[in-house]
Amino acid sequence: MKTVVVLVLVVGTWCRSAIRQAAKESDYMPQGDPNSVEYDHEAFLGHDKKEEFDKLSSGEAKERLQRIIPYLDEDGNGRVSEEELHDWIKKQLLAYIMDDARILHEGNDVNHDGFVSWKEYVATTYGLGFVDDEQKAPEEGEFDYREMILRDYNKFITADANGDQFLSVDEMGAFIHPEEFHHTKDLAIQESMNDLDRNKDGYISVDEYISDLLADEEDEHVNKPEWIELERKQFLSHRDINGDGGVDIHELREWLHPNGVPPALAEAKHLISLSDKDKDGLLTSDEIVENFRVFVGSQATDYGRMLHNEL
Repeated sequence: MKTVVVLVLVVGTWCRSAIRQAAKESDYMPQGDPNSVEYDHEAFLGHDKKEEFDKLSSGEAKERLQRIIPYLDEDGNGRVSEEELHDWIKKQLLAYIMDDARILHEGNDVNHDGFVSWKEYVATTYGLGFVDDEQKAPEEGEFDYREMILRDYNKFITADANGDQFLSVDEMGAFIHPEEFHHTKDLAIQESMNDLDRNKDGYISVDEYISDLLADEEDEHVNKPEWIELERKQFLSHRDINGDGGVDIHELREWLHPNGVPPALAEAKHLISLSDKDKDGLLTSDEIVENFRVFVGSQATDYGRMLHNEL
């Protein structure tokens, strides 16, 4: 039963997490305020080494940032473009996603053939008793896993991009982070709608949204009425685009992906706007180092797993 709990935490709760993060314009980018330096640092550098870089002096941060710049400047012309910065941020995000994917894939590849079948996934996640009886009604007093299994199956077959009924490591990435892959993104949005739309009327009401936020007992804001009122106003003024009192699937898509701009690209634009002193749309080495606190400062998280051996 422990395996099931772990899976629910890793996979089953994405929709709630995505909505909370989208409310802060962060999607599956770093959590938190996108206007904060902490957000910029994590988006630029990754997830893993925040505590280590919190301890860096300004001089050390500048020195390490200087080492990163050649990796940003892919064409070696001495300028970092929006596209190059976007590519870098996506690499950091993809490294994080694929670490998760490899761990889950290895744990579910029972016969060690390099692929995960649906039966392997069910057996490992829910137990052998579910392999041939996925839709069997539970005994009295037992938890009913049928809805969870059906949801995972829909995610499984959607993530299976080549339709061979097995998940590769890359496809496992789409399974656990469907919001980040083109062929699973629509499913992720629909799952978010299903989770938030409790009365199943096709809309997320402001009360449903607030209730979901308050469902997390560890949320530091749960007992702050002023925060709740602010979230309510934000929902009505920024999420309910047509002002009909609820968010439909189209408004939810815009919520999760504002103006159709991927979060990593939006962050690249943001970083350039903060650091491009001469406003030419490109960043020089001097502009990056001069604005080092935008990228790393003393609170940077990780300067890229791909640079581990280099630095």
